[in-house]
Amino acid sequence: MLDKNLSSNKNFGSTKKDVNENNIKPWKKEIEALSYEDSIELLESILVNLQDDNISLDNIQNHYIRGNILLNHCQNLLENVEQEVQEISIEKLNFD
Repeated sequence: MLDKNLSSNKNFGSTKKDVNENNIKPWKKEIEALSYEDSIELLESILVNLQDDNISLDNIQNHYIRGNILLNHCQNLLENVEQEVQEISIEKLNFD
């Protein structure tokens, strides 16, 4: 009976690493479409969820991964804006 239950599990035979790697690509794609403000909002909700005493270990891991993807996305957005601002400033300073 135990073997039957294990084999019906859709993740049977795959490790948590495999499952998380399968989640990462869709999460990245979803997050890439978000604005900076939406990303910050999601990060805040992840933080609230992580503070819940009843959160499962799997959920902690998933939140950690998504949080890191969101953080990288925010950093990239900020770097892009910083670059654009620097280019604008240089162009306006050299208006001869």
